[in-house]
Amino acid sequence: MGLATGLVLSLAYPTVGWWPLAIVGWVPLLLWLELAKPRWQLALLAGWTAGFVLHAIVYQFLAFTAVEMSAMPWVAGYALVGLHAAGMGVHQAAFAAAVAWTGRDRKSAPRRAAEVALLMAVAEFALPWLFRWYVGSAFFRAPLWMQAADVVGVIGVSALSLAVAQLVARAVAARAWRPIGWAALVVAAWAGYGALRMHQVNSHPVQGVWRAAMVQQNATLAEKKALAAEKRITALDRLIEMTESAARQGQLRDRDVVIWPEGAFPFFWVVDDVSPTAPKIKTKANHWLLSSKKRVVALSQRMTMPLLLGTLRRFDPLWRQEARNSAIVLDGGRQTFEYDKQILLAFGEYLPGTRWFPALKEAIAGVSNFDEGSTSGLVQLGKAKVLVNICYEALFSQFLRDEAGDAQVLLNLTNDVWFGPQPAPDLHLMVQQARAVELRRPLVRSTVSGVSAYIDALGAFQSETQVGKAETVLVDVPLRDVGSLYRLWGDVPMWLATLGCCAWLGILARRRRHGGHATATLPACSPAD
Repeated sequence: MGLATGLVLSLAYPTVGWWPLAIVGWVPLLLWLELAKPRWQLALLAGWTAGFVLHAIVYQFLAFTAVEMSAMPWVAGYALVGLHAAGMGVHQAAFAAAVAWTGRDRKSAPRRAAEVALLMAVAEFALPWLFRWYVGSAFFRAPLWMQAADVVGVIGVSALSLAVAQLVARAVAARAWRPIGWAALVVAAWAGYGALRMHQVNSHPVQGVWRAAMVQQNATLAEKKALAAEKRITALDRLIEMTESAARQGQLRDRDVVIWPEGAFPFFWVVDDVSPTAPKIKTKANHWLLSSKKRVVALSQRMTMPLLLGTLRRFDPLWRQEARNSAIVLDGGRQTFEYDKQILLAFGEYLPGTRWFPALKEAIAGVSNFDEGSTSGLVQLGKAKVLVNICYEALFSQFLRDEAGDAQVLLNLTNDVWFGPQPAPDLHLMVQQARAVELRRPLVRSTVSGVSAYIDALGAFQSETQVGKAETVLVDVPLRDVGSLYRLWGDVPMWLATLGCCAWLGILARRRRHGGHATATLPACSPAD
């Protein structure tokens, strides 16, 4: 049953994207748990199998990344996929084991569905992830069903999915219709809340319109990997030409900002009071760095609106500090804002353990050694206050909530070139989309090679680009000051739910140690359920 669940669930996510299978896929595993009443150890194995299969299929693109970024052989790349799947399958393993361990006694269908939903929510919230994605993420292109994310986050959508799946599994196990009625009630409430919130958001008064132009230059892997500066600069040439072309055609008129994606500037951005003649910089590379910066500054001086761009930065004159993944704003040729990425991607932007064992740095080819920033990404750009965040940071709901303050737009800069073709770009977009619903703020996402997108406060896609195509995207973003419960309390309900779940499991364990239910053999369910 674990194998079947993993296979079906994999179809719920890109590129197939049959999101109803995020509910249906759990039914085989839950049905087996209802009927077989296995020991928790066996359930753990079945859940882990489901998680392993799911992650191994969905995250196959990691093999491509390992080969292109670190020059690993394909065998090693797929071994990495398996290792990641084995580790991330712990979520499904813990969930299945907890469901089996708490399900020894007969319980009403609604109570059991609530328990299963709680266990999934806590497993997703409390256990560590490399790439944060959830059951509920599958609904990212179905806005009606995503609206519940504004209560406790996208994990709330996961909980609703598992409640419905458990009720269907109980109905099949008991050969009864009453659990189906409860499932229909949950679905109706879920959809009803979604329709209500969509109406409320759309009815909220518009305070203004923020207009931006995103330039997607479609840099290639060859350009990104090139060591020769004259080859790397071709992507910057396209950015400048595309921006100037848009200006000549009048597309940038009345725009609040022009946006270039993460890593748009292909060299280190050297601040004016830091000597660019650092020991680690060769003369030829230094020439390209300075000439490229002058071109970008000159472009900004000719523009009538700010330019936001992604780059790498260093700070001390001798360049002894590690680089930072940054975003800067140029306005009239002057640098008016800078933001350094605060949450770095393990095994991409740093190698875990290097702080304690510096000798590990450079141990894996292609893995950088960045420093994290500590300053806010809030900046006024034209008519809107914008929260700038970079790539991986948009996977963290609480982080964006804490940083958002009075932001009116969430602006993400991303570089997905290293992940290769589909489904990786859609997967990365999928796990970012929920932030728009949770915080009720539009999300504007600028990428190197797609998918660049504008997602409104409903979580609905208003604009998106093709992968592998150079294009300039103009977005007009209505500004609404819409609140949400998640914006009010963040992860506090999930912390309380986790503590409550731990207390519940502790009480059950204590009772069983004292023999209260250790030998219970009551039937799993009955038609009366």
